[in-house]
Amino acid sequence: MVSIKDVARHAETSFKTVSRVINGDQRVNPATRERVSEAIRALGYRPHSGARMMRSNQSRIIGFLSDRVTTQPHSGDILRGAQQMADAHGRLLMLFNIDADAGDDHRRRAFELLMEQRVDGLLYACDYHREVTLPLEMQQLPSLLVNGFSTTMALPALVPDERLAAQQATHLLLAEGHRHIAFLAPNPRSVATPLRIAGFHDALLEAGIEPSSMPVITACVGTPGGEEEYLVDSALAQLMTGETPPTAILCGQDRIALQLYLVLARRGLSPGRDLAVVSFDDQQPISGALSPSLTTMALPHLEMGRQAMKLLLDGNAPSGTTPMPFSIVLGQSHRHG
Repeated sequence: MVSIKDVARHAETSFKTVSRVINGDQRVNPATRERVSEAIRALGYRPHSGARMMRSNQSRIIGFLSDRVTTQPHSGDILRGAQQMADAHGRLLMLFNIDADAGDDHRRRAFELLMEQRVDGLLYACDYHREVTLPLEMQQLPSLLVNGFSTTMALPALVPDERLAAQQATHLLLAEGHRHIAFLAPNPRSVATPLRIAGFHDALLEAGIEPSSMPVITACVGTPGGEEEYLVDSALAQLMTGETPPTAILCGQDRIALQLYLVLARRGLSPGRDLAVVSFDDQQPISGALSPSLTTMALPHLEMGRQAMKLLLDGNAPSGTTPMPFSIVLGQSHRHG
């Protein structure tokens, strides 16, 4: 096994100089640094991570507490983005899967296991935008929330900008000439729902349209068993029998849009031809499988993961909650006629 002394002999320098090069000391003469680096490459030397951690007091490990992120296909990009940024900075990402429903003890144990590894920082990521309850110990090291927020703990958080996304989606329909737009709202218990409704109203007001004149109908409710029940069929029937049927519908999430596509098909109608449709989330495989293609607002999961890791490594995360913009995925469903 190649040792640091072997590298020193090969580079014709001292043990201390090699150690300084390995630890990134910029005071080493550039020519000497290059000679040591060449010796390391030639001999295939690998620094001992445990010893380096003791010297620098850094493990170069970032903890990632996944609150169901890795078990849900639509939120896995948060982990992928964090991993990309960790790789780019030579950091190791240590992942622990947790489940909020398992209780505080489960989260605390996962946190303790990460602390035992002497992680340099911690990302706590949620599968969807929601408030979370966190162990108080998280304040002991640099931590950042992704897709979640805490009202009891002052930790920086990155969340999707739900209100702006709804505003942009509504602007898209208004730009197509629609002045009779309905909103099929998601589960009222969702954090995103009132924000998306507010963004819908913001855009209407900017266009000089009274928000109360545009119907908002709940198209998804929670059941006692914890599942969700969709009410799209009855919602569409209510809209189409009204005095002024909408020419466009903003669906509060892609699952509602999927149900709408099915209901329209049973009526012999088609999105993008008989009724304009725009949605939220870009949730695969739903949005990619619908025909005509669905125009939807893509959640910024990948960028949230990347940005969260960068802020954590840079040590300059802004306090409070920072909203991040969605991106528009243009399909054919928002066009009418």
